[in-house]
Amino acid sequence: MEVETIRTAAGSMDPCMTIPTQAPSRRPDGPSEDEETSVDPEHRVYQRMSLRGPAAIVLGIAVFILVGGITASILTGGGSPVLSLHSIKIPDGTVVRLTPAITALNPIISSEPPADILAALAVPTGSVSHGFVNIDQSQGQYDRTISFVTGLSSDQVIDVYRTLLPRLGWTILYQGPGTTKGAAGTEVLARRGSGDGFYWEVGAVVSPATNSGVTPFTLVLFEQSSEE
Repeated sequence: MEVETIRTAAGSMDPCMTIPTQAPSRRPDGPSEDEETSVDPEHRVYQRMSLRGPAAIVLGIAVFILVGGITASILTGGGSPVLSLHSIKIPDGTVVRLTPAITALNPIISSEPPADILAALAVPTGSVSHGFVNIDQSQGQYDRTISFVTGLSSDQVIDVYRTLLPRLGWTILYQGPGTTKGAAGTEVLARRGSGDGFYWEVGAVVSPATNSGVTPFTLVLFEQSSEE
């Protein structure tokens, strides 16, 4: 500590009056590289561990599982059916526009047919439904029928289903005379496996055109427990 001499108002110096002055403060030097820094176990400072990284990983895993479950549901027959074809060209050169089954077959759709079957069916655009029959009554395997009329000729309707069904994954089993709801005509019968574990069959029975120039046709759709 230094001692500073105070001068009086007259400019003389009073040797008896002194005040201490503090020396400039200096920060203590840290330990040198050769010195070992000691830690007081009673005064340790802990830094909180961040959980941001692990939480993000857990969230990512949860999202992956959710998306995977939704995808699996769609692949096994759930989800929204999407028709892959909007039109089809039949042998006489006519391009026939198509209405998806999810719309055209709405009167006979409940919890079934599954999405992959609905996505593989259509009717010629402009076809008008005029009746349906629910044979299974939700008490057994699906078996329902829906009837339409269209402005296409009977040969054109037959060609639509002969061409369309194989394009959508169906196997043609039979083509020839057929009868449904007491009306005779030409039937195109096809089968397709579904992600629900069953085989499904569809029969398009096309009657001759009426005097008014429209062609009646019926789609019979039913479920089978095996390929036989």
